[in-house]
Amino acid sequence: MLNLKNKKILIMGCGVIGGAAAKILSESGAKIVVSDKDERALDKVSLNLSDGRAIAFDASRVEKIENFIRDVVNFDGLKLDGLVYAVDKNLTASLADTSLELLQDVMTENFFAFIQAVRVFAGEGIYNAKSSIVAVSNYASLGADKGQIAYGASKAAMDNAIPAIAKEIYSKGIRINSIRPAVVQSDKEPSQRERELVAMMQTGAIDPEILAKQIAFLLSESSSGVYGRHFDVRGYLV
Repeated sequence: MLNLKNKKILIMGCGVIGGAAAKILSESGAKIVVSDKDERALDKVSLNLSDGRAIAFDASRVEKIENFIRDVVNFDGLKLDGLVYAVDKNLTASLADTSLELLQDVMTENFFAFIQAVRVFAGEGIYNAKSSIVAVSNYASLGADKGQIAYGASKAAMDNAIPAIAKEIYSKGIRINSIRPAVVQSDKEPSQRERELVAMMQTGAIDPEILAKQIAFLLSESSSGVYGRHFDVRGYLV
């Protein structure tokens, strides 16, 4: 297992992937701060943290992100070594039902808040040298399915921004990359379309623990030469 001992890492979003990342990173010795607007999800994730804090925070409140991240640093006086942006708002709708309000809701959490979190992380007094950011994107960014107009666009925006950000923050000693999974295992009953995609993947739905280990790799110095890349995890799905 990768050694992330005493690295302080903020995970925003503790859904299936964010929750798995919190567990794996904690087992790797990291000091974890995890946030989500779902307090029940936070309570569940906090049970797997050997050294960490769980904070209720709604990423859609973009104007509050700077104060939130600065509070995370000021609480114990320790700067951050990593950020995992795993907030994921997936609303499906037909073209006729894709309203401006729906587009705004999805883009706010999946893209606008992501950019703000990265901007704040790269600011003065927040990060340590040789820090790393990992964003959780999605296969939908490459080819959104029916009903994924807003979701696919938000993840494509994230993907397109990452290489540009990587070139800018490189001089600060910060790396940024993403993982881009297809269908991930969860407790929810898969839709018919998800079952079809899993069949095309030929490898089964993705174990979130595998994604968590990839996140750990991208946060660690073992990936020190990787900048502005997207790691596709989709089996044989093209």
